[in-house]
Amino acid sequence: MARTDRLIRSQIRTRYIVTLDNQETFEGVLFDADDKHLVLADATSLAANGDRVAVDGHLWLPRPIVKYMQTLTL
Repeated sequence: MARTDRLIRSQIRTRYIVTLDNQETFEGVLFDADDKHLVLADATSLAANGDRVAVDGHLWLPRPIVKYMQTLTL
């Protein structure tokens, strides 16, 4: 991966809900990150109607299309 980002890399192994610019939403564990991508492991696609679809493998998300990230509070 490219240059590291200290702020986001300090959150590795934290579970997030990530919303993209196109309103697609994913839940997963932040596995890796750099200045261009976020990588989620154990990821699930979350639909507006409540459906959840598991993502096979790691999910690579380009950072420019990530609208926001939320941590899960248990």
